[in-house]
Amino acid sequence: MMETQKILKPSRKILVICDFREKKIIDHLKIIGAAVNEISLEVGDFVCSERVCIEKKTGNDFVSSIIDGRIFEQARALKENFKNPIIIVEGYPTRRINENVLKGATASLIIDFAVPILTTRNPLDTAKTIYWIAKKEQSESKRGMAIKVGKKPKEMKRLQEFIVSGIPGVSLTLARRLLNRFGNIEKIFVAEEGDLQKVNGVGKKLAKRIRKVLTYKY
Repeated sequence: MMETQKILKPSRKILVICDFREKKIIDHLKIIGAAVNEISLEVGDFVCSERVCIEKKTGNDFVSSIIDGRIFEQARALKENFKNPIIIVEGYPTRRINENVLKGATASLIIDFAVPILTTRNPLDTAKTIYWIAKKEQSESKRGMAIKVGKKPKEMKRLQEFIVSGIPGVSLTLARRLLNRFGNIEKIFVAEEGDLQKVNGVGKKLAKRIRKVLTYKY
């Protein structure tokens, strides 16, 4: 867990603490009427209260973060530091991903990590969503403001193993062998059956099953 740093909030405005890199949404929040505190956030992109933090992804970044396992590390960090974390996916992804993998990852985020996922159309829609969440917390629930400071947890390897071992027939030991062989999750997902069989413990039958799971039409 990171240390909590309390933030003073303007009495008559809704305050959103924003990662300084989210320029488009910051501009929209200011126009809507929010008070914005721009800093470098170590967890999430927008803090709406002491218990609500939002991680924002574009559609394509959401897909990329599933493929490389980054989204699960971020979800774990959110959950460890905020009671009610949220993921917002902005826009529709154009990057290709197996639909079973996408649905499975989304289900894992919602069920295993207890992090809800909201979708928005564009930066303005995202800003409006963030504003009303912050308003609900600060005006109605009277929640204070706080951010987390400290080092991010480094659990990428464990999260990669978790994703790969979720494939039917793949144990944790075998997941580690696959990751050692291919280097990352994306390369495992696109590997041919013959290449998969080069890993100790992956026979013809299992290689065929892995490819079927990853390419089967939903």
